[in-house]
Amino acid sequence: MSDTHYCCPFCGLVCDDLSVDLPGCPRAVQLSTAPALGVARSNGSEVDTAAAVAAAAAILRGARRPLVAGLACDVTGHRAALDLAERTGAVVDHMNGAGQFRNWLAFQDGGWMSTTLSEVRNRADVVVLAGTDATAFPRFFERCLAPESQFGELSRRVIVLGDSHSFPPERLAGTALAIPIAKERLGELCAALRARLAGRLVAAGTVAGMAPEQLDALLATLRAARYGVLAWNAAELDFPDADLAVRAMADLVTDLNRVGRWAVLPLGGSDGDTSAAQVCTWRTGYPLRVGFEAGGPHYEPLSHETGRLLAMGGVDALLWISALDPERRPPETDCPVIVLGRPDMTFERPPAVFIPVAVPGLHHAGFLHRMDGVVALPLSARTATGLPAVAQALAAIAKELSRAQA
Repeated sequence: MSDTHYCCPFCGLVCDDLSVDLPGCPRAVQLSTAPALGVARSNGSEVDTAAAVAAAAAILRGARRPLVAGLACDVTGHRAALDLAERTGAVVDHMNGAGQFRNWLAFQDGGWMSTTLSEVRNRADVVVLAGTDATAFPRFFERCLAPESQFGELSRRVIVLGDSHSFPPERLAGTALAIPIAKERLGELCAALRARLAGRLVAAGTVAGMAPEQLDALLATLRAARYGVLAWNAAELDFPDADLAVRAMADLVTDLNRVGRWAVLPLGGSDGDTSAAQVCTWRTGYPLRVGFEAGGPHYEPLSHETGRLLAMGGVDALLWISALDPERRPPETDCPVIVLGRPDMTFERPPAVFIPVAVPGLHHAGFLHRMDGVVALPLSARTATGLPAVAQALAAIAKELSRAQA
């Protein structure tokens, strides 16, 4: 990355080739515009930042079991969030936790063979997009599936399993293939492919809407790959027991590795979710949905889910962190809500406390992990601001808690 380029924090690709003259994608253009100043509020009234910090500390001090969630910030913000959660006995969860844990539950059950974005670009000659068109990551095709690689031109075939109606037509040109299939039946399809790969017959007339000859033709394409990659976006697999479909895809890749070379690529990483999971794992040994208790961190991936905790009254205060996208507001709840958010956030129901914070990669420097988890890329400060970073705001709240307890 040259001095004229910067990393974009607004999706899991964390593209590192953007510049002022080349802003990149519509998402980067939209979210890179944020006010350099904001107004703190407490109980609907404008206050200075110190008063908002004091009000936030008072809420956390009176809570028996807070929830620190959202967690859309940089690595330093995640560290500070875990520090405060440990101090207050809070539960931590990310705003993208539902998708994250479809992956984590499958991974914990049996592991998988994964790859990196660089390997996809430089080596993959067959890429299967299962249940996704990858448009949540606007430059995925440009950055990862471009025809050129470090080793010269690469002939690549893209197979889309799912609804291709919203798929850009130019991406289905040439060597691309679209196979309509309901997302809920991806697990069924993978199980049938594994059976055929093992030489077993599939008695059903059709599998996930595919005739036997279509199934065998798809399997032949997968077997012929020199370096195949199966990608999905767990956030888009929003149906019951979707983690079992993820597990089935990972198992198919394991079996394909007996006859060739294949890997999985879980798409994600937006809103800092990969960084949040990484930081929580190296701090506690668990990938989020951890509650800090007297005996140490307690991992509960189901009962520590944000929506469930709020619906069941399992927490009595919510600290919501959303420094990247102003549309990622806190969920509705009757407990007191503290928001550390971008200065351009708006609310239908104002939180008890709002502290505007700087945007990482725009207002202040930092680091974010890319979706493949293999690198933490540096974020630069491109616009001056008087706003505190998330880590600074959280440190101020912690300091106020210490002052009040003294």
